[in-house]
Amino acid sequence: MIRGLHRWPGLLALGVITVLALSGAALAVFPALERVSAPQADRGLSVATLAERVQTVYPGVEEIRRSPSGKITVYWFDAGAPGAAVIDPETGQGVASADPNQIARWLTNLHRSLFLGDAGRLTMALGAAAMLVFALWGVALVARRAGGWRHWFAPLRGPMAGRLHVELARFAVLGLTLSSVTALWMTAVTFGVLPEGDTAPAFPREVSMDTGAAPSEMPLLTQTPVAELRTLHYPYAGDASDVYTLQIAKGSG
Repeated sequence: MIRGLHRWPGLLALGVITVLALSGAALAVFPALERVSAPQADRGLSVATLAERVQTVYPGVEEIRRSPSGKITVYWFDAGAPGAAVIDPETGQGVASADPNQIARWLTNLHRSLFLGDAGRLTMALGAAAMLVFALWGVALVARRAGGWRHWFAPLRGPMAGRLHVELARFAVLGLTLSSVTALWMTAVTFGVLPEGDTAPAFPREVSMDTGAAPSEMPLLTQTPVAELRTLHYPYAGDASDVYTLQIAKGSG
């Protein structure tokens, strides 16, 4: 019975799962390409030094954002007009457009929602749930065919196609389970079922009311390496009540 439940519903869900798998695999390539193409910061470079370099080039800088690939993007206003660029952290100069890759955007919309908005997101979530169920069913089938959990990696007998399927399943099940669980988690966050991990820090009760302080005068910025940076928000020019806001992997402040 378990084998039948694994086979026929799996064939019905094959289309959605195939789109999920292929689009997800394609999207996984882009961070690696970013890592190779984007200028990387030296290991010893501090956030304070980077912030001053950027501010020298873009006096109206509003935010510095670093992606997991190491790409650093700067957002600014110049005479009321917004601007953005990928920068070289060694100079603070823009070296590439900050516009999103159109192929990556197309694949992202396909992967997340099939271009169908919330209905598509729910459809892809059902596909992820189906992948999780099939993976767990597959685990039970592999264990039964191998003769128990203790023989999970034991040699198999039978037709080549069946043995190949089981051999691949032994190693793929962990990745399939992790992928489906994270997809369901992200869907729950999108629809507000679960809270987002990152929350804005509480605004300080008291501020110095001084303006024009250089980032190099702030110990937290001088002690934080760029490798840990996620975002740095600059205070609004001339607003003595505004503050720098730093977000790193460990938190915000």
